[in-house]
Amino acid sequence: MKREKIRVALLYRGPQHEGKDVFSSFVPMGLFNVLKSLREAGYDASLHNLSHTPRAKLAETLLHLDAAAYLLSAFFGCHHEAYGLARTAKKVSPTAPVILGGPLSVLGAAVLERVGEIDFLVRGEGEEASVALLDSIFFGQGPISSTHGAVFRTSTGISEIPTRLLADIDRCFFLPSEVMPHCHGVQPENFAVLISSRGCPYRCAFCSSTALWQNRVRHHKIDLLLRYLVDLRAATGAIYFSLRDENFLVNRAHVQEFTAALKHSGLHYLWNAQGSPHLLDDELARTLAEAGCDQLQMGIEAIPPRLVGMLNKQGSPARTTQAINTLRRQAIRPFGYFIYGMDETEAEGTETLNFIQHSGLLDAVASPLALYPGTGLAQRLEPQRFFGKGEILLYSPASARKWKKKYQQTLAKLHDREGFRREEVEPDTAPNPVRTIARHFQLLGQGDWAGAEQILLTLTREEPENPWGFDLLSRLYEDLGKKKKAAAMRRQLHLLTGVSA
Repeated sequence: MKREKIRVALLYRGPQHEGKDVFSSFVPMGLFNVLKSLREAGYDASLHNLSHTPRAKLAETLLHLDAAAYLLSAFFGCHHEAYGLARTAKKVSPTAPVILGGPLSVLGAAVLERVGEIDFLVRGEGEEASVALLDSIFFGQGPISSTHGAVFRTSTGISEIPTRLLADIDRCFFLPSEVMPHCHGVQPENFAVLISSRGCPYRCAFCSSTALWQNRVRHHKIDLLLRYLVDLRAATGAIYFSLRDENFLVNRAHVQEFTAALKHSGLHYLWNAQGSPHLLDDELARTLAEAGCDQLQMGIEAIPPRLVGMLNKQGSPARTTQAINTLRRQAIRPFGYFIYGMDETEAEGTETLNFIQHSGLLDAVASPLALYPGTGLAQRLEPQRFFGKGEILLYSPASARKWKKKYQQTLAKLHDREGFRREEVEPDTAPNPVRTIARHFQLLGQGDWAGAEQILLTLTREEPENPWGFDLLSRLYEDLGKKKKAAAMRRQLHLLTGVSA
């Protein structure tokens, strides 16, 4: 038997209850890397996003796949869905091996002890391990014990092979057009995500990065990242992407090289990124804005010193406030992530809420403190705590209930506010692409339709290769009831991107 005769189904099913949202229904990007790796090795591999498949249809769906092996990816939050998929796969294909990977695999032997339908786990990076494991299972090419990160049953118990980070993360880097023909149930927006590095040097107590990446940061080559964005535009027509590095700002040289390449590419993307506020300064913010970064998402989490220490966060409130002001000067929208439900006192909770209200943030989200396997906060938990009925394991359910409404009210007030101040987006300040777009929306908010239109008309005249002028004009004319003008702008957009607005 040859590899191309073996049909491998890669499966993902996002949370269906507490954690269900648009983003948790997206396929984790690492699964696309595994798909490419398997196909390059010769396996007949396909990827299936089952996040929106009714539970009653799962068995029929898997039966139709007729796979010889199933590879499941899961994080804690959709773990019950992964276990359910494993059980369904065994019912429809009793002899097909079921392999689990993704962040949930840090639980190791505890999964195999409790879920008999899962045959193997792959902890850590799965690109090479998946091929090695399948080669061992189907062709006897080397013992399973030689597969780094493999967890499997033996006659004497459960064996766990140590993980090993990939020597070259570029080797399995995929382009959207390479994997899209082999993906099912995956929306084009799922590919408008770019990961330029793996890992984070910090050890936040609520984050599993340390367990997954060993606090090492490895970067993809810049030319590969640009190839991805060129391919993304051609394959999907995207004009916006999200850079989902765990902490994009940790390597200043990498940021500068990437933004310089993007700025000179002529692609005219707008994009957002994640990064620590204490790593930001005026020069770096200007560099980001000139390359089209219109939002920086910062993990602020909490303000009181006790809570910051508990979470093992870097930085200070003063430094965060400085970063927010720095971003606003460049018309980059400052976005904050916050955590509540930490048994905070009334004074501590109020301190963070007051910061959100008065800091200058333009957007924020808040979530209760959840415990995830492999994190510092979860080190003392018994493994069985991660096999309860709920999708989310809260640090303090009572505290989460107490503060939930107060955070919702504060965030609602933040979202109701206007965006940038007029002086922050004036055209005579330092020009950059995000300031131009921010000025357009600022005028729209004031009801100055003519002024908002003129900005875009100028943009299309001065930068006819920039899709944003045509995209926003099509939306503006549609809102104004000018159907013919809107259609004309959509045609221009189509010429640039291959898709209409």
